Parts: sequence; C-alpha cells; structure tokens
Amino acid sequence: MSSQQGYPIQAMGFWMFSSLSVVLAVLKLTVAGHWSWWRVMLPFLAFLGHNAVYLLAGFLCFYWLKHEEEEEEEPATVQKHSREGYNIAALLFFFLFLDNLLHRVEGQGWKGFWPCSGRFEVVVLFGLLSLVAQFVYWSRIVSGLNQEHA
Repeated sequence: MSSQQGYPIQAMGFWMFSSLSVVLAVLKLTVAGHWSWWRVMLPFLAFLGHNAVYLLAGFLCFYWLKHEEEEEEEPATVQKHSREGYNIAALLFFFLFLDNLLHRVEGQGWKGFWPCSGRFEVVVLFGLLSLVAQFVYWSRIVSGLNQEHA
C-alpha cells in the first residue's frame, strides 16, 4: 500500500481567496472604512459557496451514473482538460451572484454597469448561470463515465 495519495486535497484556491480577503480586510481597516465586512469577505464567501454548489451539483449528477453489475479491475477515467472552463465560469458567475446580492441587500444598487447593478433580475440571472455551468461541468463527467461503461 502506497503512502502517497493519488488525488491529494488541493488547497491553493482556499489560500488564494483567503489571502485576497485578508488584503481587503487590511484595506478596510486602513483606507476604505465604508466597506461592509460582507464585502471584504466576498472572495472567500464566493469560494465557499462555489464549492458547496459544486458538491451539490456533483451528487445530483452522479445520480444519473449507470452502474454495472460486475466489478471492474481498472478504475474509469475521464479526460479533464475539456471541462475546466465550465468550472471557472461557474466560479465567476457565483462571484457575480454574491456581489449583486450584496449590492441589493446593502441598498447600493446603481444604474451603471448592469452586471454590478444589484437588480433582482441580475441576481437571479447570475445564480442560474452558476448552476447551469456546474450542471454542464458534471454532466460531461457523467456522460463520459457512462460511455466508458457502455
């Protein structure tokens, strides 16, 4: 039995978004005191929320995975490079969803650039786009695994 894991936990995203939130906290305490703490923690909250939606969509999509009766010796593999764009898009959409939600809750909606307006329609749009991108990401994984089993 090997002491090394095949797929170690990758914490780079956690550290990157946490560091960005720490930088924003320092800026709030020194320069921009008018920012809310929700806004300061937005990168970290977007990362956590994105991962929660990622797991939920993954579990729901694996419900449609076809199972074979007999056990195989070799594990199934799916090419990874063709799906990463959907995951990155889902993270971006979730970030914009949270940003617009904060604009709406804080009453800072504005008539300018529409992706950051905080209007209800924009909040719903980015929330749905994040979900759609996650389901497309996971459905490609499940369809690839189902094709291998066929």
